[in-house]
Amino acid sequence: MIEDWLIADLEIGRSLKYRCAWIGIIVLVCLTTLAGCGGGWQTTVVGPDGAETVISRATWRDLREFVGEDSDVEKDTALLLERVLYQHGYHLIETLTVTTPEGTTRDYDWASIAETATWRINGTLMLGEDTLRRASRISGSVPKIASAVTASLADIAPTAAAVLGLPAPAQATRHPLTEARAGHVLLLFLDGFGYLRYTEARDAGLIPTLAALGEPQVGLSEYPPSTAIATAVMVTGAPPAVNGTTIRGTRTTEAETLFDVATQAGLRVVAVEGDALAFNLRNAEVILSGDRDNNGSTDDNVLANTLAVLDAGMPDILWVHFHGIDDAGHTYGPHAPEVDAAIAGVDAAVGDILAALPPDTLALIFADHGMHSVQEEGRLGNHGNLTARDMLVPVWVVE
Repeated sequence: MIEDWLIADLEIGRSLKYRCAWIGIIVLVCLTTLAGCGGGWQTTVVGPDGAETVISRATWRDLREFVGEDSDVEKDTALLLERVLYQHGYHLIETLTVTTPEGTTRDYDWASIAETATWRINGTLMLGEDTLRRASRISGSVPKIASAVTASLADIAPTAAAVLGLPAPAQATRHPLTEARAGHVLLLFLDGFGYLRYTEARDAGLIPTLAALGEPQVGLSEYPPSTAIATAVMVTGAPPAVNGTTIRGTRTTEAETLFDVATQAGLRVVAVEGDALAFNLRNAEVILSGDRDNNGSTDDNVLANTLAVLDAGMPDILWVHFHGIDDAGHTYGPHAPEVDAAIAGVDAAVGDILAALPPDTLALIFADHGMHSVQEEGRLGNHGNLTARDMLVPVWVVE
């Protein structure tokens, strides 16, 4: 009996020893996890106007709701840093400056890290090849060309409405670019033809028609600079936060559009597009232009359909969307010979359309975004960042 009791006592002791060991391991893991989650970290984000916002782990999840969902990063663990900067007032960034808790400062060329820069819930910043476990301060510099911006894509709808004597869409936040009045408006949309690419094409002699129109206004796209986001802004005159189109892939808006206002006034709206709609153009008579001759572009088909519309009688509003520059840029890269050819072709088409317009027509010519070079499978050009190359667009008002 005594022997059995001693054996049982030893087993209990051994069990308690193992249990204590496991408890110790669990506590160590929990402490490590908490440390990894960055309890107590704080970072000050400095806006372009100098305004400072302190962000901590306690407010990080609220920040996710503030900036919106990011499909390209891990849910609940990381944010695209660019979205954070945009919501704190940045529309263009040239250089990102990060100060560590030790007081050292690091500068980053924003264009080279923008697509992959993330901010994790434990306070870690992933900046290109660098991993910064903590940052006490984050700020950005704005390129000098920002001072030349005089227009926005949100100006398109209010301008077209005012030219026709119509009220602006209900949620529009901007004002007309001209006081001119006309009986018809042409909205000529050059997809992917950013302002910097325009200046390069002008200097290379690729665009005699557009160059003859004089210098365009430097316009600002909306973030993320993509066709659907930009189109929503152009037709509503309202920024994404107001029109509800805040992420790529959203193709409709509940906000009132220029086309809604026009049809309510009894006017006729015709939209000549490529082989598909990038955005729902409700209350417009849509003409799709497939690549009927199988030459790899719909631009020549868009031109033919536009000239047919003009031959039958100019509608009150004519929307014409050339996709070729953007398509070629994605495939070959924004500075490829194929893109130069697309730009020259669109320029010639613009000349044909302007020549066919009736008197008493005002033309607004614009792009939705620009493009930068990438090295990705299936494409060599892309857009979507807070850089001058992606965000700046030309805007012509041809009276």
